[in-house]
Amino acid sequence: MKKCFVGLISVLAISACDVTEPIVSDFNGDSVTVVTGGLDSKEYQRETAAKEASRICGKVGKKAEYASTRSDPNTYQNYNLYLCL
Repeated sequence: MKKCFVGLISVLAISACDVTEPIVSDFNGDSVTVVTGGLDSKEYQRETAAKEASRICGKVGKKAEYASTRSDPNTYQNYNLYLCL
């Protein structure tokens, strides 16, 4: 039991320090939603989400323009919506 507890604490400590990479959750050619970790710094979230949105919109020959951010307090994630124009 003690080993499981120590192992669990170790995993949680490592994951809490880790900076998450942005994830594309939706893309339809006209818009893209990029999910970022809510525990990361705001600057890191904005920078990485914008880069990922630009990369995805660039695949269809368009440029990404920021539209909005929706936060989920239950999962500590932010959903950043970009329009592909």
